[in-house]
Amino acid sequence: MTKHVLVVCVSASALAACRAAAPQQRLEQQLRDSFVQQIVSTGIVRDFQRNGDTLSFSARYGNELDAKWRVHIDGTAKDKGVVKSSWYVNGEPIHRRGDQSDLPLPFLDNGIAQECWAFWDSRSHQWSWK
Repeated sequence: MTKHVLVVCVSASALAACRAAAPQQRLEQQLRDSFVQQIVSTGIVRDFQRNGDTLSFSARYGNELDAKWRVHIDGTAKDKGVVKSSWYVNGEPIHRRGDQSDLPLPFLDNGIAQECWAFWDSRSHQWSWK
């Protein structure tokens, strides 16, 4: 009898832990999805594809109208709304230089950069980038 009670208690504890972790995992996924949506909504992104945390698309870069972009979401800090990402254009990395991101203005105007912050709007239950 004691053995069965122990199994039930351990199972109940594990289930409670999983339920507690699930909202945090959903929040992190929402942050990643929101970051992706901000990129897509710039109006300059074409031929968008997503494979997990890797995004690829075409967009203008300098004088080149159809540059090939790749963005990888390196990590998030959902408790702070931080998304860190690596950006590449035509296979070459775009490096930050101090507070300069070297990304086209439509991304920056949408609150997107290699390291950016979103704010959780508890009323709408969405991430906000501006």
